[in-house]
Amino acid sequence: MTRSSTIPGSMSIRLRFTIALTLLGVLLFGGYAVFAYGWEVDDLRNATEREVLTLGRSLATSLGNALRDRQGADIDETLHALESLEPKIYVHVHDVDAHEIAHSKGEPVDGEVERLARRAATSAQEAIELGERRYVYAAPLTSDSGEVIGAIVVARVIDDLRADLGRTRDRLIVVVLAFVAVTLVTGILLGTAYITRPLATVLDGITHVRAGDFKSRVPLARRDEIGALTDEFNAMVATLGEARQRIDQETEARLRLERGLQGIDKMVTIGQLSAGLAHEIGSPLQVLSGRASALATRSTDPETRRQAEILVEQTARITGIVDQLLSFGRRRPAVIAPRALDRPVKTVLELLDGEARRRGVALELRVDAADHTIDADEDQLQQIVLNLVRNALAATPSGGRITVRVEAVPAHGQVRLIVRDTGPGIPPEMHGRLFEPFFTTRAAEGGTGLGLAVVRAIVAEHGGTITATSDHGAEFVVSFPARRAEVS
Repeated sequence: MTRSSTIPGSMSIRLRFTIALTLLGVLLFGGYAVFAYGWEVDDLRNATEREVLTLGRSLATSLGNALRDRQGADIDETLHALESLEPKIYVHVHDVDAHEIAHSKGEPVDGEVERLARRAATSAQEAIELGERRYVYAAPLTSDSGEVIGAIVVARVIDDLRADLGRTRDRLIVVVLAFVAVTLVTGILLGTAYITRPLATVLDGITHVRAGDFKSRVPLARRDEIGALTDEFNAMVATLGEARQRIDQETEARLRLERGLQGIDKMVTIGQLSAGLAHEIGSPLQVLSGRASALATRSTDPETRRQAEILVEQTARITGIVDQLLSFGRRRPAVIAPRALDRPVKTVLELLDGEARRRGVALELRVDAADHTIDADEDQLQQIVLNLVRNALAATPSGGRITVRVEAVPAHGQVRLIVRDTGPGIPPEMHGRLFEPFFTTRAAEGGTGLGLAVVRAIVAEHGGTITATSDHGAEFVVSFPARRAEVS
């Protein structure tokens, strides 16, 4: 049984991308169409206004001369000739008292024409107005001496202009709708070919892996981001298959170890384990913990992840108790040699990286460019870092950060290890007891109270110091002497 390629109630990536692209195109084309239509309206209006003004002024000159010379026949002839040339233009000629002398056929005198003729004759000024269906131009007719002898009114019907604008608007709407249709169809087809089908194939492979089939591979050969995702998925499945085989063997060993340790008392364990279990179970447990942490981080199978998390918790607890008891109860003699402090720090952080990701905590390492060589035992340096960073992990909530710094302080002849977390910090009443054996605030979580006591003992053996402060989190500073000639 396979899952659907989309979540019920959600919108697919293909559809989201298509809609977004379509909306963007509609905004661009629609905006252009609106502006283009506005420009067309302005152009037609300006052109018509210029046409009416030019024709009106020309007629005012010629008809004014005819009226001055009392040539009524010339006026009628001019209007008749204009009717055949410009059927959309009508002319009215009035005397100085606004009484009509002549007008074009098919355009009777109305109140607006009389009003404009009277205003032109009275004010001796031309005027142009845009009505609902026509442009109307009025101008006075004057004699050679400048005396007003009449008025002319030119009306231009704009029905044809409105029809042109309507056709332009319809064409723009058709273009926008055609773009929307083409974009939707193209987006859906391309989205299906390049997104939906490849993702469905990958999802089918994930379903097989979740069901426990680690031999399944996604047969998708593409040279793009989805192809890269498929290659990484297939590599991850191969790694998980190998890890699944190892985890079965390691789980059985862990269960046997847990049954052997359940009945041992803490104080008896200090005496018994310190004699010979250090190398027998310490190193395998660390390996087991690292492998389980990696599996818990990378696995997509809930059951595998749950088993890995249980494995990490239990092995971490056993490893911590064994290491702390051995270190505190009966530590082996230190093998002192020149060591670079940053090397064991990096080793431990790589080991704990999986656990940190599982907890949602960021691990950050900062190493300055100076020389960090000190005289120390590398295993014990790892134990110091392991205890401090694990304590920080336990105290830091999900989303927090742990910063580990390694820096040289030549002025004091020291090399320092600084571990700082963003947890709640250390309560003031507990500062004095932090390094006491068996003092712990995490007894319910399996803490033994030996970790910081072991760290302080190792640091003292190396001639160093350890201090703890709390300011928006806890900070532990371990100071080692820079490399020296002898170790007491």
